[in-house]
Amino acid sequence: MWEEKYLLDQEINRRTSNFVQKFGRDSLFVYNMENWDEVSASQSIFWWWLFSQKKLTIVYGVPLDNSKWNTFKIAQIEWFIDNFVKKEWKIPQDNLLVFVSNKPDKRSKFFKFLKGNANIKEFKFLSDGELRKYIKSNFVDIEIQDDAVDYLINKVGNELYRVSSEIDKLKMYCKQNDLHVVDANMIEDITFGFTEKDVFKFLKIMLKDKDRAFNYLEKTKNQWINRNAFSGGLYWGLKVYIILYFFAEKWIRDMNQIAQETWLNPFILKQNQKYMDIIFQNWIQLQNMYKKLVETEVDIKSGKKGEEFFWLSVKSVIEKFKL
Repeated sequence: MWEEKYLLDQEINRRTSNFVQKFGRDSLFVYNMENWDEVSASQSIFWWWLFSQKKLTIVYGVPLDNSKWNTFKIAQIEWFIDNFVKKEWKIPQDNLLVFVSNKPDKRSKFFKFLKGNANIKEFKFLSDGELRKYIKSNFVDIEIQDDAVDYLINKVGNELYRVSSEIDKLKMYCKQNDLHVVDANMIEDITFGFTEKDVFKFLKIMLKDKDRAFNYLEKTKNQWINRNAFSGGLYWGLKVYIILYFFAEKWIRDMNQIAQETWLNPFILKQNQKYMDIIFQNWIQLQNMYKKLVETEVDIKSGKKGEEFFWLSVKSVIEKFKL
């Protein structure tokens, strides 16, 4: 169960990666909102093989919770729980089982049953001290000053998906410019405080209507919205689209699986899955935009180009989209 979803996804990714590496992907069974089947999930847990074989089964949505992430039908979960409790002692020794629940009701009989018969791990929000330690530990061979850590938290927030995305961007910027210290000025220039809603609002417009996208750009520019924030938002949103494309190329469209392998927020992935056809149609342009943002940022920071160059670059890329 979790409060900080990023930590939960990291833990599941670590467990599944290690298990698959050792026993093969055929030994991993995952049941979530995309492929839920209570009968198949029960069979995966309780069936044993003629020849001993390790098996890891991950079941999402159990115990039942009331979070916004949960869309399971109560009747399906209740059937699964009743069946599980009746057969619990029959789980083969080589079968490993993980239940994943967002916000389980700790007063429920099943939660109490698990508490007495299984190991329960909670993922709580990091304290201020833990968050600062987490940020510093992610900068290897790069020093991040204390005031820069504080400013990053104040600007970006404490949600680890967003914090980690900004850390990746800062590290990439340092690598491209051979820098070894992150200060508050760099945090101001490189990171962004846009919400996901703001970012994907523009990307949706951009993939549907060029004229509206141009008007949005002009309005954003005239309202004196921080260019770095806007640029960072595009950078992050395009990264999501690129990841969706690469997994779709491998015929992987299970958003929970993609989230586990990339540590991206599964809700954001699912919200943008509907745009896959347009993403495929404009794949070259999206790639070029991503590269152009990085190149433009370097040119502006180095003094080769002015601020106006950013808006012209974005507009020139959008003009090539096939809508």
